[in-house]
Amino acid sequence: MKILITTDFYLPHITGVTTVVVNEQNMLGQLGHEVRLLTIGKSPASSYTGGVYYMKGSRIQPLRDSQLTFSYRDPLLDDILSWKPDIVHSNNEFITMGWARRISEALNIPLIHTCHTDFTRYDASRRIRHTLWDTMMATIVKRRVRYCNLLISPSLSHSHMLERYHVKQPIVVLPSGIDLEGFQRPVGIEEIASLRASFGFSKEHCILVSVCRLSSEKRVNQSIDDFFLLSFLEPSARLLLVGGGPKEESLKKQVADLGLEGLVVFAGAVPTENVHLYYRISDVFISSSVRESQGLGFVEAMASSLPVVLREDHSLGFSVEDEGCGYICDESHSFVNALAVMVSDKQKRKEMGEKSKQASERFSLACWANSLVSVCETTLDTCGKRNNRGHNHQGGKHAVE
Repeated sequence: MKILITTDFYLPHITGVTTVVVNEQNMLGQLGHEVRLLTIGKSPASSYTGGVYYMKGSRIQPLRDSQLTFSYRDPLLDDILSWKPDIVHSNNEFITMGWARRISEALNIPLIHTCHTDFTRYDASRRIRHTLWDTMMATIVKRRVRYCNLLISPSLSHSHMLERYHVKQPIVVLPSGIDLEGFQRPVGIEEIASLRASFGFSKEHCILVSVCRLSSEKRVNQSIDDFFLLSFLEPSARLLLVGGGPKEESLKKQVADLGLEGLVVFAGAVPTENVHLYYRISDVFISSSVRESQGLGFVEAMASSLPVVLREDHSLGFSVEDEGCGYICDESHSFVNALAVMVSDKQKRKEMGEKSKQASERFSLACWANSLVSVCETTLDTCGKRNNRGHNHQGGKHAVE
């Protein structure tokens, strides 16, 4: 197949969407498909290089990790139409979605779209806030995806948002794959000991790790409150917070107010290529988030052979308790008790960690890529295009409105 990927987010900006589309480029190419990508560049001139179409970008940059374009009749469009992709895979509802739709209509080919973002907002009791925001986003998303043949949702919980928005398109749940090998690469004992020591951790300490952006929806403040209670039950426990974000200063103040300095350590933002080291020096992964759209951080921890203690696992598509790799706790009492069991029982941590690694295999890039190809081929069959691939785009010019 010839597959055109469209995305608002791409290298050098590192986002969750960037990671997914780069993985798609690489994995589908390895499976023998011809893959090209359309995104927005920084340059005021459009270009094509290395399988990537860069539309000319505007000097206006509303978001730090994406570009904006006002280009409507970009010269790259003729090149894309001449290439004649078989299917278009969009990854953002906004800027490049418009281009994806126009190309799909011009060539009369299917358009599938992956909705990466969970726009739902929750109140303090974790109930959905049916506010003007929710109504507005439902209207916008429905309108933007109305021309798609199929929607891909990265998790069951995320698909519930689309169902609540009453989108009419069929929805397929397909969790994004991750590079499991990157989290399973060998790390020397001395390197692990050195990194642990740099944070003031000894061999006797049990390290609980949270790897996430320090923002309100991750509820790291709740993890700190629960750790405060745990510290009285298990003095050997330590909490390592990996990541940066807008709540970092307020969380540091919370730690100081609770007298947890030295027990709770902030590692700050860590380069992507080094994240696996922080899982490897830890003993248990924890998260107080209740609204993960994909839960890829959970998978990274599991791939690193860590047991997990979570507030929800709906984003994973399976029960971590049924798989024997962790606990799900919907309130603080059970959360703290589960952590106390983990801290005090090294053998249980080891057994659950082994089961975590096994459970993570379903999120491998190879499994995900093969599933995505199957989705594309099924969509082509459904749309009646597969039998005519390579022959159904006859003619020299294509009308683009």
